[in-house]
Amino acid sequence: MTKNLPFLIFCLLILVSCDPTINDGHNVGSVNGFVPVYSTDVSSVKKITAEPPRNSVNGGKIYTVGNLLFQVEVDSGIHIINYANPSNPQRLGFIKSFLCKEVSVKNGFIYTNNLSDLVVIDINDLNNIHETGRVENVFPDLVTQYPPKLNQSQVYFECPDPKKGFVVSWKQQLINNPKCWR
Repeated sequence: MTKNLPFLIFCLLILVSCDPTINDGHNVGSVNGFVPVYSTDVSSVKKITAEPPRNSVNGGKIYTVGNLLFQVEVDSGIHIINYANPSNPQRLGFIKSFLCKEVSVKNGFIYTNNLSDLVVIDINDLNNIHETGRVENVFPDLVTQYPPKLNQSQVYFECPDPKKGFVVSWKQQLINNPKCWR
């Protein structure tokens, strides 16, 4: 019997690990989580627009050229800031680009992403910023979005369903047995 004991313990551990009541994210009951807000209007989110300056809320990568600093506002666009006077930087404008995560600048053109597309934006005249090129679906992984973590170790959310459109934002609410978490 004692030589079978390790095998019996192993079998018990396997059985316990298959217990559906263990909190694996599938049977957590009702929890405060996030549900996706969808849109099917691709043309509105693929539109690159120049807007007035705004405060940075979720700042990301930066790129500098001369006295200009370009800062990604994660998932929203790019801030244009003149820092010729470092003690008093001036916000010049904001370029709206949905799901923006990247920025690079060369010869008066910004290269960034919009959804999963690579876009080229002419910034030679800051009063006439406009898209000059687009290559579709260069970054398919950038379209995958997750809700904010809000300083929590684990966030539960309703799994996005591509058949409903693409996720433009998340709203917090009570959800039942979410199948997704991070």
